[in-house]
Amino acid sequence: MDDIDAEFPAPPDLSNPALNLVAYSVLCPARDLSLQEVQDLITDVSNRDLPHDADRRKLMFQTIIAWRETNAGLCPAKVEKYLTTLGVPYQLHRTNLGVLQKQVGKTIEQMAIDSCAKALQEETLLAKEKGDMQEGVVQLGVSGDAAWPNRGSGRSYASFCGMFVMMGALMKKIISTTIFDKMCITCERAEARQPPCVPPVHDCWRGARGINCQSNMEWRGSSKAMEAEGAVMCVKSIGEHTFHEPIISDTLLDVSVRVAKFTADEDSNMIASINDVNGLVPAKLLPVEKLSDPNHLQKLLYKALEALRKEKKWGGSTLSKTVLEYFNKQYRYIIRSVAVVEDLPGFDTAEKKVQWLSGAIMNIVDHAFNIDPSHAGCRRYRAPLPDGSFHPWCGVESAKPDWKIHLPHGKFLVKDSPPGYYESIEAVFKKFAAKPLLMKQLHSTDTNSNESVNGMVVKGFLPCGKAQQNGQSGVYAWACCHTICSKNEGPAYRQELCSRLGLPTTDAMVRLDGRLGEKRKAARETRGTHKGKAARLRKRLHKADRNALPNLIFVFIAFLDT
Repeated sequence: MDDIDAEFPAPPDLSNPALNLVAYSVLCPARDLSLQEVQDLITDVSNRDLPHDADRRKLMFQTIIAWRETNAGLCPAKVEKYLTTLGVPYQLHRTNLGVLQKQVGKTIEQMAIDSCAKALQEETLLAKEKGDMQEGVVQLGVSGDAAWPNRGSGRSYASFCGMFVMMGALMKKIISTTIFDKMCITCERAEARQPPCVPPVHDCWRGARGINCQSNMEWRGSSKAMEAEGAVMCVKSIGEHTFHEPIISDTLLDVSVRVAKFTADEDSNMIASINDVNGLVPAKLLPVEKLSDPNHLQKLLYKALEALRKEKKWGGSTLSKTVLEYFNKQYRYIIRSVAVVEDLPGFDTAEKKVQWLSGAIMNIVDHAFNIDPSHAGCRRYRAPLPDGSFHPWCGVESAKPDWKIHLPHGKFLVKDSPPGYYESIEAVFKKFAAKPLLMKQLHSTDTNSNESVNGMVVKGFLPCGKAQQNGQSGVYAWACCHTICSKNEGPAYRQELCSRLGLPTTDAMVRLDGRLGEKRKAARETRGTHKGKAARLRKRLHKADRNALPNLIFVFIAFLDT
C-alpha cells in the first residue's frame, strides 16, 4: 500500500474553494497504471472501511467519472453499465455525480469562452490584414446556423433547448455562440407548488446564454424563434467586443469590429430581426448584408421541382429522381463556379458576374431539352477553370460518342411530353436565376462548417440521442461547450481541461489526442480533392443502394466461376 501511495503526487492547490475537495481527491498518476496497480486500486475503492487514503482514491474515481462522462457523451446509466462490465465497482449516486458535473461544467464553459475570444481575435486579425476595414472598423464575414437536439419538421419545433453557432468566414472557427434552454428543474418545482413560491438561489439554465461574452438574458420564446434571437445576440456581442487584452497580436488593441456580411439560409425572419432599428442590435452596427448559402439554395431548388411534379401529377420518368438530381447537380456546378469567375478577366463588376451566372443557370434547361441543336449556349457559358481556361459545358465540342450518358436516362428530355414540360421547369429556374438572388450569392461562404458542428453536438457529446434528449439542466450546454473547444482547438483541448481540473494527463490520452489530430488533419487535406470527393460519392451511393455491394460480389464470383 505504501508503494502505491508513493506513486500519487501531492494534492494541487487551487484558488477555487469549491474545487478544493475535488482537487484533493484527484491524485491520478501521470503515467499509465499497470494491471496489478489497477486491481489493487479497484480493491481499495470498493472497500468503504479503509482510511482516508482509500477515500481519496474513491473520490478520485468519482471526479474522473464525472468529467469523462461529459466528455464522452455518456449518461449515468451508460457509465454504470460500462464500469460494471469492466469489473469496476460503481458506487456514485446521481446526486453526487450532478455536483461534480457542475464543477466540471463551469470549467469547460470558461474554456469555451476563452476559445471563442481567441478565435474572434484570429478572425479579426486576418480580416484587418486583408483590408476589410471601413472607417476604422473591421468588417467581418460570418456564417450562422441553428441546431436543435430534437429534430423538427420545418414548421413544428418542440425542442426544449437549442444552439446558434456563428463562425468566421476566413478561419472557419466558432467566434460566437448562443445556447437556449427552456427547462430548469429548480424553477419548475417552485412554480408547480400551491401557492407558487420563489425558487432558491441557484445556477439557472433557463434562458439564453451567450458563450463568447457571458451575456445572459431571460428568454421564454418558442423553439423556432431561437434561430433569429441567437443571430441577434451573436451580432450584438461581436459588435460590442473590445480587445483590451489581445491574445494573438498587440495590433488589435482597442480595435472595433462588426458583422458586415452574414451567410445563412433563406430565413427572412433572421435578417429582419438583425436589421430591426428598434431591436437589440445598436444602430451603429447596422446594416448587416445578407448573403445566400449555396447549400440551402440547392435544397430549395430540389424542393421546388418536387412540388412542381406533385402539382402537375406527372408520373413515370417525368421529373423522376434521376432528372431532379441531374438539374440539382448542374445548378450546384454553376453556383460553385462563383469563386472562379471572380478572378477571371472580363468579370470586374458585380453586374457582369451576375449576368453570366443568370445566363448559365437558364442554359441548364436549354441543354437538357436540346432547344438549340448546335448548343451555342453551351459554348457561350463554358465552365471556367482556376487556370483561366474553360471546360466544355457538354460533349458537343469534344465530339465523344458517349457524351450523352451524362444526361438524365442517357437522352435529352422531350419538350412537349407531357405538354408544358419545358415551360414549367423554365419558370422554376427563372426564380433561381433572378439577379437579386444571385447578387446575394457573390462573396458568400457556405455553412458546411456550421452543419458539422451541429452533428458534433448530437453524435459526439450528448449523453443520449435526439429521441431521448429532453433538455436536462446544463447537460446540453456542456455538450455545446465541449463541441466549441473540440472544433476550435482540436482533440488536444482535453489536456488543457485536465490541467484546469487538476487532473494529470496520462500517456494514453496524449497518444489518443495525437492520433485523432492526425486523422482530422488528413481528412481536412483530402476534403476538397478528387480522392475525398470520390470517397464521399461511394459512401452516398452505398447508402442509397445497400444491395449494390452484395450484387457486385455475386457478379465477381460468377465471373471467377466462368
